[in-house]
Amino acid sequence: MTSNLDFAQVTKSFTDAKTGTTVTAVDGMTFSIAAGERVAVVGPSGCGKSTILNMASGLYQPTRGEVLIDGRPVTAPRPEVGFMLQKDLLLPWRSIVENVEFGLEERPLSKADRRKRALEELTRMQLGEFADSYPHQLSGGMRQRAALARTLAIDPEVVLLDEPFSALDAQTKLILQRHFARTLARSGVTCVLITHDLNEAVIMADRVIVLSGRPGRVIDDFRIELDEPVDPLTRKFDPASAVYARRLFDLLHLGDDDEMVA
Repeated sequence: MTSNLDFAQVTKSFTDAKTGTTVTAVDGMTFSIAAGERVAVVGPSGCGKSTILNMASGLYQPTRGEVLIDGRPVTAPRPEVGFMLQKDLLLPWRSIVENVEFGLEERPLSKADRRKRALEELTRMQLGEFADSYPHQLSGGMRQRAALARTLAIDPEVVLLDEPFSALDAQTKLILQRHFARTLARSGVTCVLITHDLNEAVIMADRVIVLSGRPGRVIDDFRIELDEPVDPLTRKFDPASAVYARRLFDLLHLGDDDEMVA
């Protein structure tokens, strides 16, 4: 099962308790993401991209408007939503399999069933032989795969990804992009990817939403039409990918003297 996600005229402002200064992160944001769709969100630094994920996860509430999953307002963290950050945030004192079990501990599952589910997910991530290892014993790419296993172990209907590849070297990044894309396609979950990398947005998503500078507003929203539906490496070398990336570059007004998105 998978879910749709809607932002309906969402505005989010933050007020400094000491100074009383109010900053609006996103303003009047409206868009819909269909069940099973993979959507990338791009925009300048500080435009509210992470704020969008925090509201979709229930960690923040909109100042105005509504965020809805399957038509129901998101007012608190929801068990059907998985959230993965740039840092893997694995608990160093837990083994890899125990880290994957972490999100399952709030579910009505026996210890044996939790372990079985965690091991299944690690096997899917090609990490089964490292189940009893600890985070410090794994490479950065392997830890990110373990973090994805933890995210998917709860059987989420919506997966929120906040720049999960940005700290990786180029080779590891591409390997993980391919692994993530295949895993998400196989599971069929709804996915929202926040990224600063315009090429990544093109090769990882079915659709890209472009935000303006703060306060973030939707300035474009378009589908990525490539012959290869999933594999990022094949999509990367499709000539049409460069055309889409150039469109994003132009929308964000990135020139020699402007802020770079890399």
